[in-house]
Amino acid sequence: MFSQSLLSAFAATAIFTAAHGHMRMNLPVPFNPHQASTFPLDPPGGRFPYPCQGFKDVAFRTPVVAGQSTLVNFTGSGTHGGGSCQFGVNYHGDPYTDNQQDWKTIYTIIGGCPAETTGNLEDPAHFLGLDADGFEQAVHCGDDKGLNCVRQFNVAIPADLPNGNATFAWIWYNKVTAGEVYMTCAPITVTAGVDIPADESTFLDSLPAMLVANIPGVGVCTTSKTGDQGVFNIPNPGRYGVQLIEPDPHAAGDCPVAPPAQFVALPPVGAPHADIPTVNTPAPPAATTGRRPGRPISSATGAAPTTPTSTIAVTVTSAAQTSTASVTVTTSSAVQTSSSPSQAATATFSTTPAAPTPSAGAGAVPCPVSGQLICIGETQFGICNSGFATPQQLNLEQVCRNGKVTLRLLEDECHVVNARSEEKRGAFSWWRWI
Repeated sequence: MFSQSLLSAFAATAIFTAAHGHMRMNLPVPFNPHQASTFPLDPPGGRFPYPCQGFKDVAFRTPVVAGQSTLVNFTGSGTHGGGSCQFGVNYHGDPYTDNQQDWKTIYTIIGGCPAETTGNLEDPAHFLGLDADGFEQAVHCGDDKGLNCVRQFNVAIPADLPNGNATFAWIWYNKVTAGEVYMTCAPITVTAGVDIPADESTFLDSLPAMLVANIPGVGVCTTSKTGDQGVFNIPNPGRYGVQLIEPDPHAAGDCPVAPPAQFVALPPVGAPHADIPTVNTPAPPAATTGRRPGRPISSATGAAPTTPTSTIAVTVTSAAQTSTASVTVTTSSAVQTSSSPSQAATATFSTTPAAPTPSAGAGAVPCPVSGQLICIGETQFGICNSGFATPQQLNLEQVCRNGKVTLRLLEDECHVVNARSEEKRGAFSWWRWI
């Protein structure tokens, strides 16, 4: 007979695996980044309720430029065959509201999100172990087209979004496990958009609400309740997005059976636009690519594969202490180098950066290590990609120093505390000398 301690260990392991073995968005940096779960959303009163699993603590507010694209990356190995997903924004509340109509869809992916595989990536060829927070890691594709690996997406940000703070959300309906929905949210600051209050934005009003399904007491419907339900064709997906896999009408369950999505055909990420000069611009692996068009750019044809990188470390200073807490985002510690089914079963590790592109976009600065965050002055930062980093503006509360983005006020407070400590230490040494 099993001992009580052994049974408790089994139970703890099961809970840990369930909470850490699915998928979550890790870039943009989510609320409560060390806690944000990979678990499905719960009904009201549950541990991980809609919206955003209930997490609201801001560790880092990701800058997002309207009219460009932002990189979305994921953590986990429980890909559940992929599925369909939506990306959206909420400008209301502090930091967000639970009103479903406030969550506006800006981009939809039908099939292949966040992976295209038969099940999970938990076999030895694809599983990489646990990250620093105990979340499972699998091989990353480094792009949005690889097979049997975790994809990343350059999500188009509409040019007409209001400027200011907002919440960015990812909602996922997987292909294999019936009756589940996942959601991760991240605080963002939108710049280069429209200077009007969100309540007065007719553009926001024109966007459809993100679909909320599979949550008793909250969801408007339930997708298929059978296993291996197929790709769900999300109804009312909005104008912007991409269909990567043909949807299965049986996956709709009692949700509306949507007609084929009619997404607006837009230039791919990095393609030249009519109102700008033609330049060979590398696609940065974070925050933004390309330039500001009149409408959002699309990742319909896929983003250029990123250079294998280990982590992006975003450091935030706590007001209660003078030390800094690091938020580490794994982007592609192992990148699948081939998208062919016959070769995708082998995880490939590489430490050799890709060769720098011959030329960079306007304003890009040289940098040594791909995937590394660098400071461009104190008010801008960039993510190094193939030898260049595109400057991205920080908001007024943030400052970039020594390769770290911190809150300006707290940084200054730390300097004052350190200075006072040095004064006291000097006075004490002088007294001892006497």
